[in-house]
Amino acid sequence: MASRSAIGLTVPTGAPARAPADSATRITSEASISSPFRGDFRVELLVEPGDRVAQGQPVLRAIKARDFAITAPMPARVARIDMDPGKRLNSVLFYHDGEGGRHRFDIPKATDGAAIWTLLANAGLWRAFRQRPGMVAAFGAARPAAIFVMAHDTRPGAGRPLDWVHDRGAELAAGLKAIGALTEGPVFLVTPRGAEVDIRDASDRVTRIEAPAPHPWGLAGPHILSRAPASFERPVWDIHVEAVADIGALLRSGYVPETKHVAITGPGMRAPLLRRVQHGADIRELMLGKVVPGRHIVLAGSAIDGTRARWVGHGVHQVTALMDAGPEKPPHWLRAALGRSARPLPLVPTAGLDQALCGAVPVMPLIRAISAGDTESARALGAFSLVEEDLALIDYLTQAAPKVADMLRTLIDRAEAEEVAP
Repeated sequence: MASRSAIGLTVPTGAPARAPADSATRITSEASISSPFRGDFRVELLVEPGDRVAQGQPVLRAIKARDFAITAPMPARVARIDMDPGKRLNSVLFYHDGEGGRHRFDIPKATDGAAIWTLLANAGLWRAFRQRPGMVAAFGAARPAAIFVMAHDTRPGAGRPLDWVHDRGAELAAGLKAIGALTEGPVFLVTPRGAEVDIRDASDRVTRIEAPAPHPWGLAGPHILSRAPASFERPVWDIHVEAVADIGALLRSGYVPETKHVAITGPGMRAPLLRRVQHGADIRELMLGKVVPGRHIVLAGSAIDGTRARWVGHGVHQVTALMDAGPEKPPHWLRAALGRSARPLPLVPTAGLDQALCGAVPVMPLIRAISAGDTESARALGAFSLVEEDLALIDYLTQAAPKVADMLRTLIDRAEAEEVAP
């Protein structure tokens, strides 16, 4: 079980505590991009299978908002485009082709929020912003009430985001200034407590939050809940600090950076790794020859909040390899029948559960409101500021079924349909 450490929890998963500090660049021979939304995302294709594309070149645009593009993750040949009827995007597969070069964007002379947002939309970097309620990619003309920059990650096996930008001071400062133009509200920079970070050249509207090491202080949710609660009328964005430096690099050079850092850890690895990879990199190729013998479960994310994946998605900075014990033996029919007919076990308040959201909200009333589908009570307790990753620790501690995180998704989707849909 998890152990208490200050306010928060230390989660044992059998994985090394951290990825190494040193990284190496690894460009996989295949890469894939997919829809940034769970639902309907209709696109206009700008390329066809067989076309050679440059890294950073727009390959498709959203039909609803044509400034919003998705770009090629590497110089490549377009191998396959998977679309559903109605021009709904599933995925685009690329084969690496070093002769494709890099695409350069024109840097706008204007520095207002509209000009910067148009550039980020065209360059595909709009996907780096996650909007709450709902954890969807920021899209369209909406502007956030606040932006949280995450330079801290406390998930088991995660890397150290500040280390990844320590030599990119000018780009980080330029990125912080740029995202400050996207909101009239505050910009918060969440860092580990005591870490050295120089933001003197950034916007004077940036407020630093020093957070402790226990989980979940490295997640955006508890900080948003405490500092700037989200609602459909006042959405809040969060973004990874490396993506902010990428925005600064784009504004300074016109090029979208080619790689990002990914920590590859877990009990299935021979040793933890830190790699600089292209967006959409092939996880299987990254792990080839690096795992211990046996069956594995590969997750994009950590052991407590990850999902099975083949590709390094746009917002993914961690991959976890777990050992797979294989299919479980089906229980005896009588035991299975008794289990199906029994009432769900009650959730018992514990000291660990009280710390699962950093003390920002009473956890048990929040769980009750979410599980009952009580939208108003859940809203009052801050549920609209949270997403699945914020409740993953609660599910880990309680082993609840159905998962509280899944019930939160259902509640927010229903509230959005009632409040936002035309």
